[in-house]
Amino acid sequence: MRVLLLLMLAGSLSILRAQTTFPVNGPQHVVPTEYALVGATVFVNADTRISNATVWIKDGKIVYAGPQKTLPKEVMLMDCRGQFVYPAFVELSSSYGIQPVADNRKPEHQTRQFVSAKKGAYNWNEAIKSEFQSVQYFAVDEKRAAQLRACGIATVLTSQQDGICRGSSALVFTGNASEQESILKAKAAATYSFNKGSSRQQYPSSLMGSIALLRQTYYDAQWYQTQQTETNLTLDAFAQNSKLPSLFVADGKFNILRADKIGDEFGVQYIIKGAGDEYQMTEAIKATGATLVVPVNFPGVIDVENPFDAEFVSTADLKHWEMAPYNLRLLAEANIPFAITTDGCDADRFLKNIRKAVKYGLPESKALKALTETPATLLNMQKEVGAIQAGMYANLIVSSAPIFKEEAVIVQTWVKGIPYQVNQPSPNAINGLYDIKLPEKTSYSLLATRLKGKTEYKLAGKDTLTVLVTEESGQYTGTASNKSDSLIRFSVWVEKVDSSRIPHRVLSLKGSWVSSSGIRLPVQFVWKDSLKETVAAKDTTTIPVIPQTITYPFTDYGFTQLPTQQTILFKHATVWTNEQEGVLIDADVLVVNGKISEVGKNLKAKNAIEVDATGKHITAGIIDEHSHIAISNGVNEGTQSSSSEVRIGDVLNAEDINIYRQLAGGVVASQLLHGSANPIGGQNAIVKLRWGFTPEQMKIAGSDGFIKFALGENVKQSNWGDGATFRYPQTRMGVEQTFYDAFIRAKEYEQLRKANPSTRKDLELEALVEILNNKRFITCHSYVQSEINMLLHVADSMHFKVNTFTHILEGYKVADKLKAHGAYASTFADWWAYKYEVMEAIPYNAALLHKMGVVTAINSDDAEMGRRLNQEAAKVVKYGGVSEEEALKMVTLNPAKMLHLDAQMGSVKPGKDADIVLWSAHPLSIYATADMTLVDGRIMYSKQTDEQLRVEIRQTRQRIIKKMIAAKRNGEKAEKKISKPQDEYHCND
Repeated sequence: MRVLLLLMLAGSLSILRAQTTFPVNGPQHVVPTEYALVGATVFVNADTRISNATVWIKDGKIVYAGPQKTLPKEVMLMDCRGQFVYPAFVELSSSYGIQPVADNRKPEHQTRQFVSAKKGAYNWNEAIKSEFQSVQYFAVDEKRAAQLRACGIATVLTSQQDGICRGSSALVFTGNASEQESILKAKAAATYSFNKGSSRQQYPSSLMGSIALLRQTYYDAQWYQTQQTETNLTLDAFAQNSKLPSLFVADGKFNILRADKIGDEFGVQYIIKGAGDEYQMTEAIKATGATLVVPVNFPGVIDVENPFDAEFVSTADLKHWEMAPYNLRLLAEANIPFAITTDGCDADRFLKNIRKAVKYGLPESKALKALTETPATLLNMQKEVGAIQAGMYANLIVSSAPIFKEEAVIVQTWVKGIPYQVNQPSPNAINGLYDIKLPEKTSYSLLATRLKGKTEYKLAGKDTLTVLVTEESGQYTGTASNKSDSLIRFSVWVEKVDSSRIPHRVLSLKGSWVSSSGIRLPVQFVWKDSLKETVAAKDTTTIPVIPQTITYPFTDYGFTQLPTQQTILFKHATVWTNEQEGVLIDADVLVVNGKISEVGKNLKAKNAIEVDATGKHITAGIIDEHSHIAISNGVNEGTQSSSSEVRIGDVLNAEDINIYRQLAGGVVASQLLHGSANPIGGQNAIVKLRWGFTPEQMKIAGSDGFIKFALGENVKQSNWGDGATFRYPQTRMGVEQTFYDAFIRAKEYEQLRKANPSTRKDLELEALVEILNNKRFITCHSYVQSEINMLLHVADSMHFKVNTFTHILEGYKVADKLKAHGAYASTFADWWAYKYEVMEAIPYNAALLHKMGVVTAINSDDAEMGRRLNQEAAKVVKYGGVSEEEALKMVTLNPAKMLHLDAQMGSVKPGKDADIVLWSAHPLSIYATADMTLVDGRIMYSKQTDEQLRVEIRQTRQRIIKKMIAAKRNGEKAEKKISKPQDEYHCND
């Protein structure tokens, strides 16, 4: 009897066999291990299914999967008619069976350490845990295993989710067998992330620090293989793990690009786990060539009924709520390969959300492939799991209906040939289409259909009868009445299965029993499905229209299409050239192919967009020499006195709204700097404000490399609080010594590398060697005269140059020395008295430096002030009488000179980049606004477009809010939410 047999097997097969290498205490319990699932629709893989099929299993593996066939007598038969059998799912992102790391960290001041305190020959930094082998810590967790099986998962890639290099992951089964029998592959993959985890060390404290540490570890592992002087178990394990598939837990679209960049540098193609936001930049992600592991933990409904609460929810969060279920569909349409993970979902939500993704247009075959074949192939285990084929493990799902239908429930998940009951089968379980010949010579077809979770039965013949079917102990009883109100009853149970049909014995009566002797009469139940078929793409379900156009970036003020370079002719403007021509009245500017083509009067051009600039002004775009916008997860790596290995360019945030705001203030480019927490900070990034483009596309190609140095209170930690007494240096004298030590080491390192190219590559010293060789240039945070003199002396004695002193509020005291050294000065217009070392700042500083012949710029160091730099420049006219043209140069041409970009930017000159601003009035006026800002000849901001976008943003918000309120009123759980505010950094953050 079918159901009884199912239950018996589910209860007994989990204790099938004693472990081979273990002794038996008492009589051995032996249960048959050979059985077959018969009659089901079997999905061999995502592309092929077989109707009325047989899956023959022996000793945990599949012997046969195909059309019905004659089986040996010893095979136990399991009637699966009306059910659907799939390969069980493979999970790639889990910590199943591994205890999380206990957080025993004490207060920071009690545990600060530069070098790991871990005993043994391990790595210096505890965030690098390559020696960790998940298999050694794996223990079967029956409760968690049941949760995974409820999701249809039979194999899991499990690892300790802690650290940047997390060691080797194990591929394990989710059954309740012993650990010895549950491990499929001890070392199946190596796992990485950007999260330092439980490491007790301060370094790294930022995302750019994590990236630098990972890059350095790759180089260290390469060096380690060539040397014999050091034993390092971590680096040895790192090198061994590099032979395994590499899974990178990126958790975000920009981190996907960052991880892939590291992989490209070291010849590794990562499998990359995302966060479900990949649809927002499919083109860039596709270019990585990576296969993604994608969660389906779609965001829940936000309670936005209160209009004041709604104001605290960002447009980006509203849009993502609506678009997240389309993510997998859009990835599939972009031909980006992916696997699906349960990460962030329980069993009910996982299957519900996958079905939602299918409903929203993800093809079922793609969904099944992403849950089975793709993850198995990524681990090179496609011959073991991920399909239903002879020789593979019997990891199966038995479903009451097609798995991606809303009414489907997982009845069983088979793990290594053992069935585990997930849900009880439906009592009306003889689903399908049958021919029934009753003894009264009346022929009917029994049609069983499942709709909205319920099975309906009908007898179709010369009249159609509704049948009530009940089940008890595997026996199915049907009752119906015909038009003459005669009662038809029949009972069905399984006795035998052969290759062609499933015969039953039936007792049937019309109103009364035919014979009191209970004669058993034969009835044939024959399946109408074809035996084998390819899964058809004929789905009559209407695929919903995607409700939004993806914008770049996917936030407020994004473009539906990125701006392109255009031919634009500005007519009758006042043009501030910043060249010998000075200010031109009633002049024209022609922009062609991203460049300034002509400047003059009465210009003409074919097919040009003409802009009437009468009464308006055109200037070169503003360049902010010192900015901290568009940086992700930390502006300082201040945990060591020198962090020259970290790079701001690794952590650009191309969606920072301050990019757009500063375009609205006429800014076209910025130098994004490391903070001022340590004497030798990190490498900078020089970017154009290409709003909507990727982080790499924002960078100015071919620009020189710069690095941030710092002096003063911040670096000696006098303003960090009483507990900040651990890191060297603690005095201004120590700051000087830090510079000397660093450059002495750099010179020694350079000589060693020249003498022996196999010398360990040190990313920190590489950057300092670049400074010594005039290939990287210093921008130094500075305030007081004495320290400026100190660094000038260190530079002269160690034979390097300081390119720019930034802030330099006592620059007026040392202007002659700056000029003699050849240094630039980038300062504030009128900031002073905000801490002790700026007590002697004066608003005349910029004017005095300028008059002494020092090229001087005005910078922001602040996201808000960055969009008003034209007004900051105007202050220099007030304080010191600098001419208007020279004041404007302090935010345009002079910073271009400091960044070595004046050959292509900073003035309105034919041949230079078309980075220009059309102002509504005199550019130094507080009443002037940017009507249009061009970057590379692209209109990146215009006042007219901005007004349109504001209307569209309001409309989009209202539409989605209305949709959310409706979802809440339809019963979906809604929660209050305040969106994460935009990170805004300053030097000392």
